[in-house]
Amino acid sequence: MLQRREKPGLLDILLDHYIVFCVFFALLMLTLTGVGDVRTVSMAGLLLCAAGLMQPSAAVDLWVFVPLLLYNVLNMASAYAAHGNIAEGYGGIQMILPTIYLLTACMDGPGLLWLKRMCAGWAGILAAAGLAGYVWAALLGEGGGRMGGALGNPNAMGIFLVMGWFAVQKERPEGSRASQGSDLWEGIAAGLEPVLLAALALTLSMGSFAAMAAGILMLFVSERKKGMRELLRYACRVLARESLGIGTGLLIYLGASRTGAGWVCIPLLLYVLAQAFFWKDLVCFLQIHSRTATCLAAAGILVAGLAVGVRPAAFSTFAERLEMMRSGFSYLTVDPILGVGPFVWRLLDMQDGGTYFATWHIHNVLLHAAVEFGWAAAVLLLWIVVRFYRKRAGAHTKAGFTAYCVHNLMDTSFFYIGITSFALVLAEDPGEGGKRIKGAPLKALFLLLAVLHVVHFLNIIYG
Repeated sequence: MLQRREKPGLLDILLDHYIVFCVFFALLMLTLTGVGDVRTVSMAGLLLCAAGLMQPSAAVDLWVFVPLLLYNVLNMASAYAAHGNIAEGYGGIQMILPTIYLLTACMDGPGLLWLKRMCAGWAGILAAAGLAGYVWAALLGEGGGRMGGALGNPNAMGIFLVMGWFAVQKERPEGSRASQGSDLWEGIAAGLEPVLLAALALTLSMGSFAAMAAGILMLFVSERKKGMRELLRYACRVLARESLGIGTGLLIYLGASRTGAGWVCIPLLLYVLAQAFFWKDLVCFLQIHSRTATCLAAAGILVAGLAVGVRPAAFSTFAERLEMMRSGFSYLTVDPILGVGPFVWRLLDMQDGGTYFATWHIHNVLLHAAVEFGWAAAVLLLWIVVRFYRKRAGAHTKAGFTAYCVHNLMDTSFFYIGITSFALVLAEDPGEGGKRIKGAPLKALFLLLAVLHVVHFLNIIYG
């Protein structure tokens, strides 16, 4: 007689997939810490290493893991050369990146898929919280500015939401068993899309909008095999959804900042909720009625014009960033081996008699890495990017990663440890092109990472 299998409880699910939840909660914490705190990040890294020591094997792409680890070693060497202490740098915070990467390499396919979905859902939660907080501030008469959300910075929040938007896009390769039984997730993802777009609009981050445009262009390039006619229809559907979602967010911004009556944001917020509820039906409608999709896509020109119109200072900000990059280029040859040292560029810039930029980071991450950590550090980062593009990733995955990379050519989201961890998890599949590591070698890698986390923690405590 066949015995009836009991449905696994919540505790069983947590125990079976505990490394997924460990990484997710680490990402959740890192997102809320902004640029990060060495003590907090080191403790999180130690917990992840403890979970990693219990794993039997990992399929890890060493062409990503090793450069990521070497980049942090160069970061520490640069800090020691400039300050006499490895704690005076970014290594203590960014050491969490190879730790997360190695632990995700221990996951199986379904585990990694659910981690990506949980990350996408977290982006949606922060978007919803940001929207609600923005409207509440408008009701209290304190609204009207750009939304920084949980990350505390509109530009950082903007690119985080852009990556979240790409993450919730529907990807269902033909013949893929991973997409079976995912109707619930597809419904949730569809509802999150308008919330993410409306919240993105409230950041008024022009760099994030430009990065999103670059990601969408990559998306279209990935879909070029469909033929020009079908590609144009697909482009209109994507742009139509963007116009509607971002346009609604801009109306909330105008209601809070230009009317003096915060209550006008309430019906617009309810409209966003209605969009979330019926978004899946809207997507189907746009697939059937291509002319409507074309009209809504064309309306995107008005939406873009409105975004630029409410923030004209974006042009002068962009010009300032170009000048900042010229300042960075002037320090490239000071020390090509280890760079001028972490946090030193700002001090040099303050003394050189030119324009002073009140920021710790050159708004071009590769340039900043080359100036402060040495040319080799920048090459290692570039190598990781190139390695990703050589992998067989989905169209939306490549598009989201492209948006992240483009943003870092004109901003500093790389130094927001939660954003970079988020990008690493969403973009990478450590098993593709990876090497299977088992037993003692795997434990040795986690022990090495644990020791580095302890060293940074003790350096901060005892200095």
